[in-house]
Amino acid sequence: MLRRNRERRLESLLGDHALAVREFVDRASAVGEAQWLTPRAAGKWTPAQETQHVILAYDEFLRQLRDSTPMRQRGSWLRRRIARLIGLTSILWRKRIPVAVHAPREVRPEWIVAGRDELLPELRRRVEQFDPAFAREWRGNPRRRMSHYLFGTLSLDQGIRLVSVHTRHHTAFLPVKGMHT
Repeated sequence: MLRRNRERRLESLLGDHALAVREFVDRASAVGEAQWLTPRAAGKWTPAQETQHVILAYDEFLRQLRDSTPMRQRGSWLRRRIARLIGLTSILWRKRIPVAVHAPREVRPEWIVAGRDELLPELRRRVEQFDPAFAREWRGNPRRRMSHYLFGTLSLDQGIRLVSVHTRHHTAFLPVKGMHT
């Protein structure tokens, strides 16, 4: 019974994750050529950078799934503790990341000029690697932990939920077809 419940939970988490990725790819695919390399506002990322950031985030989680090496912690112990208690709990329950949270260096994109036709297949490849790696750990090493630079240690359940919320967070920054940012 426990094994069946864990499999149902895995299917649910992977299903929500697939939907989050599909939402991102659909929205990014609709961004016009002129908007793809245009920041949404002064000091903000372009849709290309948003996409590259999501790819880099997958790279980080894949690295952790493969190598078991935790992400380097940042901030004071107190800041991390408050972020975990308030921020992580809020993100996982409300399914929203607060605006103005800064990405750590490992996943911060530089200025890039890559087009959609290059970046979106790259994102799909990362997801095609992430899902089976995640499922393998879920089934074979269910107590496995992931880490976040601010929230610290995460269960696999928390990790994939955070990945899904993060992907949706960046979907919201992509322009809607026919609208200017």
